[in-house]
Amino acid sequence: MTSHEYCQQTLKKVSRTFAINIAFLQGDLYKSILCAYLFCRIADTVEDSSFAAPEQQKALLTDFRGIFQDKDFSPATMRAWVDAFQHAVSENDPDNEDIKLVTNSEVVLDNFLTLPLPYRDAICDCIVEMSEGMMTTLQMKSRQRNGIYFSKTIAELNRYCYYVAGTVGILLTRLFAYHSKSITRGIAHFLDKHAVSFGLGLQMTNIIKDCWTDYRRGWCYIPEELAISNGLVMENFFKPAYRDQAAVTLNSLIHRAAAHLDDALNYTLHIPRRNYRIRLFCSLPLLFAISTLVAAQNDLRVLAGEKVKISREQVKKIIRDTRLLCFSNTALSNYYHSFRAQLDDSHYSRPT
Repeated sequence: MTSHEYCQQTLKKVSRTFAINIAFLQGDLYKSILCAYLFCRIADTVEDSSFAAPEQQKALLTDFRGIFQDKDFSPATMRAWVDAFQHAVSENDPDNEDIKLVTNSEVVLDNFLTLPLPYRDAICDCIVEMSEGMMTTLQMKSRQRNGIYFSKTIAELNRYCYYVAGTVGILLTRLFAYHSKSITRGIAHFLDKHAVSFGLGLQMTNIIKDCWTDYRRGWCYIPEELAISNGLVMENFFKPAYRDQAAVTLNSLIHRAAAHLDDALNYTLHIPRRNYRIRLFCSLPLLFAISTLVAAQNDLRVLAGEKVKISREQVKKIIRDTRLLCFSNTALSNYYHSFRAQLDDSHYSRPT
């Protein structure tokens, strides 16, 4: 099996959803985004894993950042980093697909090194900034009450979402602009202005649908200031007696995420129509996200541990419809708004 084949097979194991939309890309753009995603997943696995000592986790992220900052891509350097991870991580489950990915980091690196230099440089910049941000996130997560980290403010949530998703939006824009001559400097400038918001919208959607699972793992990204504005303390957020107040709070975050997805739509519509595959790559996660927010709105099951997700039939329909509509800005916009109109944000103001 080649390193590229390994990356393709592993992506399907760690993220079926992302494997759907990346499959529409081709060539070095496909390979660069594939490698970038897996590197981001590796960093995220370190950030999410348990370690005997917090300093081990920080050291691993620091060293991972250093590989891309110094561009020391020797097999020995990456192998030493993997060995350090395996030695330090508390739960080294050999059947966990994310752990398997970390232990095969050198294979991803081999595939990455076949890319043209501009693609590699863009990925390096993203991984460096993301890893630095994750170290900041670790500091925030050390601030706990009764063993739970609670995000205090909307600004703190935005900062977290920027590091784990906004940086990816910036990366993708750089890769698109390098790959396509149709993306002029003016178009690239417009995309740059909306790239971070695109990432924030997708990440907030993930936070909403996974809020119960995250809470059970020891962290809650729903901003405490939103709960307090609805007369609720975060310690009571998932208790049945406070479910109505929690739902109002969650709806507020849903509309915040939707406003970011509006920016994501504008981002997508400004990609030249001749770049059909890139438009499709961007359109699918956008439409999956907005339909997920519609499903989560006013659904108390989200707060009771039932994961919100759109059905396989809905996923297939969105893919089928989007492939037909993606050429037309009007058709794609109307399709997006057919979902967006189902969110009642008449009393909601746009986030800053």
